[in-house]
Parts: sequence; C-alpha cells; structure tokens
Amino acid sequence: MKKLYKNYIYTILLAGSVFIFSILFSCTLNNDQKKDFLSIEVSEGDTLWGIAEEYEETNLTKKEFIGWIEENNGVSADSIKPGQVIVIPVKGEELVQNLASEQ
Repeated sequence: MKKLYKNYIYTILLAGSVFIFSILFSCTLNNDQKKDFLSIEVSEGDTLWGIAEEYEETNLTKKEFIGWIEENNGVSADSIKPGQVIVIPVKGEELVQNLASEQ
C-alpha cells in the first residue's frame, strides 16, 4: 500500500489542486458576472412579479426573469424582504438607454 501511495502521490496532489482551483475560479467568475447586472434594493410591497414588470427585459419572459432572480440570488418569490439587495438580469447600460428613450 505504501508503495502504491508513493507512486501516485504527485498525481493525487495534482488532481486535488486542479479541483480546488476550478471551484475557486467558478466562484470568482460567477461574482464577476453579477457585477454586469443591476442591483436593486427591495422596497415594502415589492414582489418579484412586480419587479419583472418594472424592469421588463426583452430577452426574457416574466417567468424566466423571476427564475433568474431566484437562482442567482438564492431567494424564492415569497422570501424577499424590504431592504434586501438583489441582482436582476438587466444590464446597467441597457437601463440607461431605456430611460433615455422614454423621455
């Protein structure tokens, strides 16, 4: 058993290092992607459906919009609370363009 362990110790260490690195990289990538989207603070009486209607995204249906919020913020539709900050699938620059076109 010791001989087998000595023969494969470098392989085991390399595989473990690659595994740990890939987990850290995926967490960092996920956080960087969230920075591209708009963060909003939930107000009293807000619902995910109402937020989906307010920030209507042309690429997503309201159901997909709500699903994205739930998945990327770790919340459910009935668990959001006033004061909570959530990330929504609206690019910050798109919001500026939409507001400018409304005026």
